[in-house]
Amino acid sequence: MNKRVSKSDARRARILDLLLGGQEVPIKDIALKLDVSLMTIHRDLVELEQNGAITRVRGAVSAEKSVLFESSYLFRSQKQIEEKKRLAKAAIKFIEPGSALAFDDSTTVYQIAEYIQEITPVTVLTNGLPMVNRLSTEPGVEVIALGGKYHRGFSGFFGLQCEQVASRYIVDVAVMSSTTIQGTSLFTQEEHVVRMKRIMLKIAKKSVLLVDSSKFTYSALNHIADLSDFDHVIVSKDTEADTLKSLRSAGIAFELA
Repeated sequence: MNKRVSKSDARRARILDLLLGGQEVPIKDIALKLDVSLMTIHRDLVELEQNGAITRVRGAVSAEKSVLFESSYLFRSQKQIEEKKRLAKAAIKFIEPGSALAFDDSTTVYQIAEYIQEITPVTVLTNGLPMVNRLSTEPGVEVIALGGKYHRGFSGFFGLQCEQVASRYIVDVAVMSSTTIQGTSLFTQEEHVVRMKRIMLKIAKKSVLLVDSSKFTYSALNHIADLSDFDHVIVSKDTEADTLKSLRSAGIAFELA
């Protein structure tokens, strides 16, 4: 039994590897590459889809985000890594030791964990499970896990309980990211993500938004907030010049990292 499960897990990991390029891949091509039957691949895809790792469209499969579908945490965590590290490092200067902080579930904000010792002692509220796990062993960091309903695709906690708990706090700084930016506004695909990010904005005395270059590439359905709602906006220097020009023309104040 263990051997069979291990093979399934390894095969699903290989499927995700095939999708890391961000393109839709026909299901029949995946079966050919892995030398297994279409029935086997369909079983794997059902499991991955239920975990929020992939989406199936017109006989193909993708791990990339769309207007209605956010890519999985695992997929996003392997994208724009160096950009995200620069953004996280730039955010540190807005945080004083002794602060209470709210960190969202994003893979960009997760990178702040690498620099957390520069600002300790701090208290961190977060709904992101990877952040909880990463900071739980850091000296000088008190972690408050917001709890709630666990969402595998986001590797985070959401829902009514999470929202109610978060709303009871006041923090010095909230650091956040988002699925996409259209014009001068933040959007995402899921309503429960919208609610959590709005709550973090509301409970923070100061807010910092981290924006890697990919955020200007996609569309999403639900409006979260406007860039002007944040005290500090940090944008990747890898963002296209025309996009940066458009932000400046719209009167958005930001810094590059």
